[in-house]
Amino acid sequence: MADTPPPAVPPVPLGTKEELKDVWERYRRGASVPCPADGVAMALAVDAAAGAYRFVCTQCGVSSAWFECGPRGVLVRGHSPSGVAGAGRADE
Repeated sequence: MADTPPPAVPPVPLGTKEELKDVWERYRRGASVPCPADGVAMALAVDAAAGAYRFVCTQCGVSSAWFECGPRGVLVRGHSPSGVAGAGRADE
C-alpha cells in the first residue's frame, strides 16, 4: 500500500507581507477590510504588549497573521495556533 501525501493545508488568509501591507494601507485610509472567507467586515485586534496587530472577521472568526508596522514597514510576526480563541483558520 503506497503512502498518500497529506491534504494540502489551506493558506492563512492575509498571511503574506504583501497582502497585509495592502490591507493595512486601505485600513489606514479609512476603508473597510472585507473577510476573504465571507465578505463581512474585519476588525483590527491589537496586542499592545507585543506591539502587534491582526485582522479578525467579526462573523466567522477567520484571522490574518499577526503583524507589526514601523519604520521598516509591515513585518509578519506569525500565526496563532489552532484552537486559540478567535484564532480562525491557522496553519501552525
